[in-house]
Amino acid sequence: MKIIVIGAGAWGTALAVNAARNPTAHQVVLWARDGAQAEALERTRENARYLPGIPLPRELALRGGDVATLLDAAAQADLIIVATPVAGLRPTLALLQGVRVPLAWLCKGFEPAQDPTAPRPFGLLPHEIARQVAPDLPAGVLSGPSFAQEVARGQPTALVAAS
Repeated sequence: MKIIVIGAGAWGTALAVNAARNPTAHQVVLWARDGAQAEALERTRENARYLPGIPLPRELALRGGDVATLLDAAAQADLIIVATPVAGLRPTLALLQGVRVPLAWLCKGFEPAQDPTAPRPFGLLPHEIARQVAPDLPAGVLSGPSFAQEVARGQPTALVAAS
C-alpha cells in the first residue's frame, strides 16, 4: 500500500515510522510543509524537533515544500493521512479535494473561531470541516488514547478508525 503522511510533526512522524517498518506491505512518504525541514529529516534521519530519539527508517521517503510534488504523490497514493493541527485541516482538504484517494485525519478539537462574537464562538470540528470543504472526498478519522513516542516505538496502543 502506498501511504502519504502529510505533516511531519510528532504524530505524523510516528505513524509514518510505524508504517514504514513493514516495507514489503507499505511504501510510505512523510511530507513536511517546510522543504528545509524535509531536507533536515533526510540528512539526519531523525525528527529532532518533534520526535527526538526515534530513528527514521531508510525505507521512509521524505518530501516537502512543493505543493505540486505533494499533489502528484497524493494522486499516486492508496491512502492519505493528514497529520496537521486542526487549523491546517481546512487548507489541506481544500488542496486535496480533487484527489480521489481515501483519507484519514489525525487532528482533534475545534478549528480556530472565525468570528468570536458569533452565537457559536468556536470553530468547526474536523468532520464538519471535511463536509464543508471536500464533501466528495472519501474521508475518516484515526484517533485514540495514544502518544506519538509510544506509537513510534511500536509499543501497544489503541486507535480507532471511523468514517
